[in-house]
Amino acid sequence: MQSLASKLVPEAVQKLIPYQSARRLGGSGHLWLNANELESCYQYGDLSKGSNDHYNRYPDFLPHDTAQAYLNYCEQKTGKLDCEIVTLRGADEAIDLLVRTFCKPGDDQIIICPPTYGMYEFCADSFAVNTCKIPLLESFQLDVAQIKEQLPSSTLLFLCSPNNPTGNSINEIDIIDLLEASKDSTLVVIDEAYIEFSKHNSALHLMNKYPHLIVIRTLSKAFGLAAIRCGFLLANVSVMSYVKRLVAPYPIADPSAEIALKALSEAGLKTMLKQTTDLIEVRDWFGLQLQKLSTIKYIYSSETNFILIKFNTTTSPYDYLVSQGIIARNQAHEAVLNDCVRITIGSKESMIETLNALKNLN
Repeated sequence: MQSLASKLVPEAVQKLIPYQSARRLGGSGHLWLNANELESCYQYGDLSKGSNDHYNRYPDFLPHDTAQAYLNYCEQKTGKLDCEIVTLRGADEAIDLLVRTFCKPGDDQIIICPPTYGMYEFCADSFAVNTCKIPLLESFQLDVAQIKEQLPSSTLLFLCSPNNPTGNSINEIDIIDLLEASKDSTLVVIDEAYIEFSKHNSALHLMNKYPHLIVIRTLSKAFGLAAIRCGFLLANVSVMSYVKRLVAPYPIADPSAEIALKALSEAGLKTMLKQTTDLIEVRDWFGLQLQKLSTIKYIYSSETNFILIKFNTTTSPYDYLVSQGIIARNQAHEAVLNDCVRITIGSKESMIETLNALKNLN
């Protein structure tokens, strides 16, 4: 039976033969003379004195040990998953790869539900793919009926849960409804960059039933490793067989892979869980303190590492915070988020400083 992915993928990608890098071809031996590498590793100060002293060699084509470690982490909660996983340069590369793999420029379209993460539309625009925007309801939940109308003419549906910048999780019943409706038409992508901060379940447990479900994850948020640019794409083999054709030859540097493996170790996971618990505690405390300020109109419930706040002031809250040396995220470019600012949760000390600054806002 032909998979949905094979029906949607453009002919050019179907015919594409992946670039055969030296590491991708593999092989065994004691002299590695196939990748135009220097045979010895120069010493640049302390640069080459880490756990990896072979920086003269290209890294693994796709760091399988890192991907397996992350899959093990996921399966601790979901049980065995019928999927493949690849390690990529952050969630952003995963978004870009999906658009380039399954969308034909000038012909196809994706669906997004604003206000949401801007990279979905950006990647579509950069590849001359149309973006169909179906705004969230007033509750910041999905307009399921409107989305269903667009599914037959759309290749990808991007959902962010918990959503950035609104901070809420999407109702699972709506996700299941859309997965049922899209079985023969559309690949459903759920971006779970903030899932560790949420009390709701990941959509991963739905993957075994719905092979057209794709999940994006990252180490940038709860793991606190934004600098190493390490994300993951989890999908059925029918989807991944095409995505892998477009993956860059060496997407993850060895030092990044080493750090990721440490973070995904038993000790690393314990550290992440404690940091996440501590951050949620500070987030909830900060939200309660904000409620005492008269200049704040509404505080949106958050299942992320940030809080979206609607202000009721004559002064721009974003500009005011900048004047105090505090850089938040202005959301006024979204009509429904006029007068809103997104504030990332930092240390207790950082949030106290922010609160003290906001007390003088008028």
